[in-house]
Amino acid sequence: MIEAGSWHPIAIIGLVFSIVALGLGVGTTYLAVRGYLRNGQRPMLFVTVGFVFVLLTPILLLFLFIFPIAEEATFYAIGAINQTVGLCLILYGLWTPRTSNISKKV
Repeated sequence: MIEAGSWHPIAIIGLVFSIVALGLGVGTTYLAVRGYLRNGQRPMLFVTVGFVFVLLTPILLLFLFIFPIAEEATFYAIGAINQTVGLCLILYGLWTPRTSNISKKV
């Protein structure tokens, strides 16, 4: 088993991917917040909060590599819960019908 705070090549690759995922998550969350503030539609709020939850997962896994203070399984369990809740919120936000001021063509 690979130590959480080790310099093993696989641990470093995991750390690099966690940092990349963190950057992508911050960018995506920023765009989702801007979209919600521009439109003010409730489904977009669920998508935004879902991205925040999904963003927490790489942050938690990054802390696993930097500060090995808790059990590895605990971090992965919390990360999996965050991802699942976040993806459910995104799915709900995309599934919910939107109210729009745009007239429908008949």
